[in-house]
Amino acid sequence: MIRLMRTSRADWPRCLARVAISFVLTAALALAAGAAEISSPPVATLSPDQRPTLVIVDAPAELMIMHHAHPLPPGKAEELALKLGIFTAGPIIRRYAREGTDPLPHAWRTDEPDRGFAAALAGALDRTQANWPWRDLRIAGSDTEANDVLAGLMAGEDVVLVTFQYVLEDQLHTVQLNARAHVKFVRAAGTPRESRTQFTIEHLSHTLDADWGHPSKYAAEFRLGGVLDQMVDGAALDLSRALAVTVARMTTAAPDLHVAGRHFADLLEKPKCPQCRPNDAVLHEEPGRVWVAPSSLAGTVLSLPVETGGQMASEGTQG
Repeated sequence: MIRLMRTSRADWPRCLARVAISFVLTAALALAAGAAEISSPPVATLSPDQRPTLVIVDAPAELMIMHHAHPLPPGKAEELALKLGIFTAGPIIRRYAREGTDPLPHAWRTDEPDRGFAAALAGALDRTQANWPWRDLRIAGSDTEANDVLAGLMAGEDVVLVTFQYVLEDQLHTVQLNARAHVKFVRAAGTPRESRTQFTIEHLSHTLDADWGHPSKYAAEFRLGGVLDQMVDGAALDLSRALAVTVARMTTAAPDLHVAGRHFADLLEKPKCPQCRPNDAVLHEEPGRVWVAPSSLAGTVLSLPVETGGQMASEGTQG
């Protein structure tokens, strides 16, 4: 049985003092322990984000068609003139010899001069949809504005500058969408250690039956939401993915676009590629498309269509 000890009135002040001192010491020890816990470094700290900043330069506002001269031999041109007459044969001869760039014919135009490329690209690069190998995305309206963005970043940052181009290649009786991303990788920008690497990603679509000399005959393929618009959407998506792959490769310890597990010779279905050699690296392969880094085209990645059993591809449905 526990005995209760009686304390006289004279001992009360001494007891109260002891209780107060005990309370103060306990509080002081608790504060010291808390301060030590706060001042001690955490067991694990997050490493800084080493990914580069991506700066996109707006693509051209209008899709154009590019002609390449295929002049008829003089004997063939003369034979054609004798057969059809000079007034009928003249436009045909000039058509084969045409060189340069023109706006799309009126029968091929829509209310979107760029065929929706800018919007498709913005959607493809939406940071909420993928874990991209860049930490931030900036969009500039021109090369000058892109350089201003670069100058405004912190010294020592890595930056990827990308300029997009696209054009319809006139192949006389067919056209082919050619979209390019010109990439400049700037490491340690604004410091004595700054270095720059440049390469190009080129997307080629399947060919589309169309003759610039007879545009109305092929107007259906160029209507809003038609085959051409689907090709443009597919090009924007494909370029964004190829950009992510190549940037990720360039940020590794030993960057090399030509290192891959497969080679061009290993492909069961090969794309048309006069520049490709058997040992060229294959960076990616999927139904209807393959990415190749040709050794004959230094610093270039080609995204090429693969014809499978006469397939007429709708580029917007791939990927």
